[in-house]
Parts: sequence; structure tokens; C-alpha cells
Amino acid sequence: MHMKSLKHTDVRYCQFGIDSALTKSMLHIFISIIVILSASRCYAIDKLKDGGLRIGWSIDDITPNGPAILFGQYYDRVSTYVQSPLKVTACAIESTDEKGNKEQAIMVSADLVEVSRGLQEALKNSVKKQIPDFDPRKLFINATHTHSAPNPDVAGAYGKMVVERASKAAVAAWNNRKPAGISRALGYAVVGHNRRAQYANGTTEMYGATDRKDFIGMEGATDPGVDMLYCWNLNKELTGIIMNVSCPAQVTEAKYYVSADYWSEVRKHLDKKFSGKVYVLTQCGAAGDLSPRDLPRAYRAGEPNMWDIPGIIEIGRRLAQVIDATYPDAMKNIQTSPIFKHDVADVDLPRRKVTEKEYQKALKIVTEIRAREPKDANSPNTAWNRFLKEMHDNEKIRAFGPWDNKESDFGIVKINERVLNIYTNKDKLPVYPVELHVIRLGDVAIASNPFELYVDYGFGMKGRSKANQTFVVQLCGDYGDYLPTARAIPGGQYSALVSFVGPEGGQMLVDTTVNMINRMWEK
Repeated sequence: MHMKSLKHTDVRYCQFGIDSALTKSMLHIFISIIVILSASRCYAIDKLKDGGLRIGWSIDDITPNGPAILFGQYYDRVSTYVQSPLKVTACAIESTDEKGNKEQAIMVSADLVEVSRGLQEALKNSVKKQIPDFDPRKLFINATHTHSAPNPDVAGAYGKMVVERASKAAVAAWNNRKPAGISRALGYAVVGHNRRAQYANGTTEMYGATDRKDFIGMEGATDPGVDMLYCWNLNKELTGIIMNVSCPAQVTEAKYYVSADYWSEVRKHLDKKFSGKVYVLTQCGAAGDLSPRDLPRAYRAGEPNMWDIPGIIEIGRRLAQVIDATYPDAMKNIQTSPIFKHDVADVDLPRRKVTEKEYQKALKIVTEIRAREPKDANSPNTAWNRFLKEMHDNEKIRAFGPWDNKESDFGIVKINERVLNIYTNKDKLPVYPVELHVIRLGDVAIASNPFELYVDYGFGMKGRSKANQTFVVQLCGDYGDYLPTARAIPGGQYSALVSFVGPEGGQMLVDTTVNMINRMWEK
């Protein structure tokens, strides 16, 4: 039809004595110009208006060079290969309001089991030297809690490398700031499960057996919500996602390879789905009593092994589905001039109180086990060597973890020695200082804490927050160990007893965080 029209046109032009070939060439040029102008006009209409928001991204590698001791268990694991590279990602945000007031934030996430206050301070000092116009108190770093990375001790070689690479990423993200927009999204994915099995006698055990006759259920709740903040440039091209999942990245917590765990699969999906580079700022929500494992079903239904690579792939697939499902609507609701506020507070939380009765009970347990220890520290009958042998034997015969036994003599001593330490230092260390960050970005609040925070505290923050979505970021700025709830402590065992802060401090953390958030919504 198109060719037919051109022939008729050629005839008409020939009647006027105009060269047919030249005419067709001019016609094609004219049509091309019209198409380009029309496309440019549509593009200009569709382009977002600069509202003063600036966002920049960067990423760097923190994978150890060669075999490394992996951190996160009582025992050393030396890596034999790299399953997926470890990354540190930075997102820098700045805005200027109508009155010229500026707000700032640099958020950094790292594929590590934890970050210390010393590491964060070293990072702030490094960034301060390189970005004179940035307030270093507006920077914070969180860990994903992968147990397949080395110890980031800031005094060690690896910790220094992490600070260097994180600083490089933070500065690059700041220098990469460009006009931007944001949109929020909420999806759901089954990632975290409660990991504390409860028994009829009132005791609770982390990763406890669920086929016992006295098993009565799991101790607490789970949070399947996946909170996301999409970040865009003014061409409506996605630049990155702040993604908050209430489950630590610890599928591979007992393996012998370096791994970013399930977040590596999310990164792969983004690289495959989008032509340009799309970053993901990885955040672990409140999940101190959660892990990626469905203990009651115990793999009988055919779920992939959540102690090894198949589990990483499966969780990555579930989170990829959430991104794919929420992306189209997120693209339709972009804000370029959202309210942006960032408050930082230094708070002294009361330390967990250990009663005289609890102290005497722990002392009796430790004394009794220590009395049975052989005089020869190298004896195979020491609590430590028996613990190691049982663990290695389990690795040979069991497909699923945990392979170590925290109810062994060694595990029991470790837990009760912490109780003794807390009691002994109760007068010297009455409070636990924490640095809390709260950010408002439009209808979203982002709130940090340094704990392995039980999920119920996260629910308390989300339920009372005036924000439409609240991203609770645990393991941020320091390592405050577990923060168990009042209902968890009577059950005892590892994740309920080894804590600097208890329910009293936990409630104060919730109240303080909620007050910081809600003040940002006051007119």
C-alpha cells in the first residue's frame, strides 16, 4: 500500500517535470524530520520535571582475594571458592527546598555479617575528608548478615579494605548525583520464617526439632512484606531500588565458600532485566528471630535446600517476581519533589538486666561444665573439641543444617558466660549507646538500628508510624547483638540469652523511633 502511494506520487511529480529519484529522496527526508520532531515532542512531554531531588549511586567489590576465614559461626570456615562476589553499594541523596534549605543522606549497604561502630566511624572520617560539603553524621552503613564473608574488623586488613571500598563507593555516589524521582512499592514474598521452635515445657530452641512429641509451634511471627523505593532519572529510567526484606541473607551461613547469598541473585536479575545499570541498596528488616527456613515442613514438601545454593536461587527468584510485579505501577507514580528529612539521634538504651537468681543459675552451669574439663586443652574430650567433632561428623551425614549444636556443653557455656558477663558489668555499663537514623522520603520512612531485632519490634514501629511505608533497617551502624522480646526470654537458648539490650530497651527503641518518624509528619 505504501509503495503504491509512492508510485502515484512519482507520476504526479513527473508530470511537473521533477526528477522522480530526487523527489523521493526529499520526501523521505521530510518524513524523517517530521517523525523525529514528533518523537522529540512526545519525549519532552513525558520527561519528568526537575523538583530539586538529587540521587546518585555507586557500587564496589569487597570480595576477599584468595581463601579467607568466614565469619558468623563459633568455628572457623576457610573459603574454598567464590560462589558470588561481595559488594558494597552506596546511595547518595540530596534535595533543596523552595527556601533553599538542603538535606542530605548517604546510605551504604554491605555484604557482611555485621558492621561495627568503629567501621562506620572510619568510613565517616574518610568521606568527610573527600566531600567537604557533606555532613558525615548523615551517613550510615548496614550489613545484610551474610555469614559467607570475612570478619570486617576495622583493625584488620580486610576491614580496612572494606572501609576503603565503601568510602570510594560513597564518594562516587555523591559525585554521581543527578536530578531524580522516587516511587514506593510494596510486594510480598516468602523469605523469612521464625526459627525458634517452642516446646510444651516452656523452653524454646533456635532451629529446634519440630518432630518431637512436645513441639507445640513456632515462638513468633514472620513478615513477608518487601518494601521498595524505586529511584528514577528524569527520563523515567530506573537507576536503583532501595529494597528491604525481613530476613537475613544467611542461606549459606555454614558453608565453605564466599557468597553474597540471595542478594546476588537479585543483582543478576536486575542486570538481565534492564539495559542500563540498576543498583540495589540491600536492607535487612527486623528479623532477629527469622531465617530462610521453614522448620515445620522440614523440606518434606520439596522446597529447595535453604542451607545451600538452591535456596539462594529460589529466594532470588521470589524477590525477582516482586520487582517484576511492582515495577509497572511504580513507574506511573514518580515524585520529583518529595519531602526529604533526615534526623540523627544518639540514644542511651538501658542494658538488659540479669537478676541475682539468673546469675547464680548461670554460674552453677558454667562451674559444673568447667569442672569436667580435662587439664589438657588439646584433649579430644574438651567441650570445644567435642563440639567440633560433632559438627564435622554432622556435615558428613546430614544434608541440612544446622550442623553445629548450640545445646552442647560448649554452646551452653558460651551462652551462660554472656549472662555472667552482663551481670558482672551491670554497674560499669548501665546503658548501651546507639546512633539512630530516621529518613523521610515522601510517604516513606527509613529507620535504622544496630540490632538483630526481633520481628515484633519491627511491627511495633510499622504499626504506629505515620508513614505509609516504614523501612526498618537492622544491623546498621554497629553490632548490638540480638534484641529479644519479653515472650522470647523465658524460652531461653541462644538468640534470646546473648544480648546487650533486653525488652525494656527494646520498647524504648520502638518508642524513640516512632516519635522520630511521626515528628516528620507534623505540620
